[in-house]
Amino acid sequence: RVTLELGGKSPALIFDDADIPNAVLHSSDSFLRNSGQICFAASRVLVQETIAPDFIKQVKVAFDDAARKMGDPSLPDTAFGPLADKKQFDRVMGFLKDGKAEGIEVLSGGERIGEKGTYVQPTVLLNPDLKSKLYTDEIFGPVISVRTFKDEEEAIKLANDTTYGLG
Repeated sequence: RVTLELGGKSPALIFDDADIPNAVLHSSDSFLRNSGQICFAASRVLVQETIAPDFIKQVKVAFDDAARKMGDPSLPDTAFGPLADKKQFDRVMGFLKDGKAEGIEVLSGGERIGEKGTYVQPTVLLNPDLKSKLYTDEIFGPVISVRTFKDEEEAIKLANDTTYGLG
C-alpha cells in the first residue's frame, strides 16, 4: 500500500463492483475523523451511476448518524469533534452558504450544531458544478461532494480535474 500527499480535494472512486457498505464506511466515518480536517480526506466522492442511488441513500444515513455522534471530545459517546477554531468554522460555513446560493443540493447537514463551539453538521452535497468552489477548493471540514460517473475514463478525468490532481 502507498499513501501520497493528495491535497485536500482527494477523490474516492467507487465503481459498480465495490463493496458498498465498505465504501460508505470510508466515505463517512473514516472521512469524518478529525471532522474532515486532514489533508488526505477524500472530500470528492465519485460514484459509478449504476450503484449511485444505493450508495447515496446509505451515505446519507451514515452522515445523519454521524451528526448525532458529534460533540465534546472528552465525552465517551462522542465520535467526532469540532472544527479547529472560529476562523475555520466561519470559513466552512461560508463555503456552505455559497453552495446553497449556487443551488447545490444538500443531501445531509449543511448547518451549525448548537449555539456554542465550532461544530458543523457532517454534510453531503450532491452533484455540485465542476467549477463550484465547493468542488474545487479545499474546504477542510466535514463536507463531501458526491458526483456520478459513467465509466473508468470519465472517473479518472473527474478525479484529476483539480489543481491537486495528477493530470
